[in-house]
Amino acid sequence: MEHRRLILMRHATAATGTGRDFDRPLTRRGLEEAQRVGERLRSQGPRPDRVITSSARRCVETWQAVARGLGGAPDPGRATGPIVEPLVEHDDRLYNASTRGLLAAIRAVDDAQTLLVLAHNPGISVLALELGRAHPADEIALRDGFAPASTAIFGVAGAWCDLAAASTRLLRFDPAPREGDGD
Repeated sequence: MEHRRLILMRHATAATGTGRDFDRPLTRRGLEEAQRVGERLRSQGPRPDRVITSSARRCVETWQAVARGLGGAPDPGRATGPIVEPLVEHDDRLYNASTRGLLAAIRAVDDAQTLLVLAHNPGISVLALELGRAHPADEIALRDGFAPASTAIFGVAGAWCDLAAASTRLLRFDPAPREGDGD
C-alpha cells in the first residue's frame, strides 16, 4: 500500500547566457510556470510537507514561486487541519546531481509524508524513468523527459530509505503548465 508521496520536479524556465550556470535566474515565464505548479498542487494535491531543492538560484526561485502558488487554504473537501509550511532544505549536492545523488538525498529523509525534490535535468528525469521502470505504462508516460517545471508524482510504499522502482507507482505526470492552462 502506497502511503507516501514523492514529487519530482525540474526547475522552471531559466535565463540563458547570464553568467555562471549556478546563478541563472528564472525568466518571467519561469516564475509564472512555477506559480501555476503550486496552484495545481494546491487544487489537486498532494501538498508537500518536506522540500529538498538544489541551491542553484533557478531552483530556489522555482520553489519560492511554487510556494506562492500553494498559498491559501486547500479545497474544503481536502482540508484535514491547518496548513503547515513545509520544511525546506537547500542542498548544494543536488546541483546537477546524478540519479545516485538524488536517491541518496531522498533515502536520507525519515519524516516526510509528501516529499518534493526540485532539481535539474538530466538527473531528475532519469530518476523518474528509473522509478517508473517497474510499470511499463509509467515508463511510457515519462519517456519524453521533463520540460522545465514538469512534475512526476509517485506513490511510495515503505520507508524513504528503501526507495526503489519496485516500491513506487506513478500517480500523475504533469507537463509544464503553460499560460491559459487554467491550473
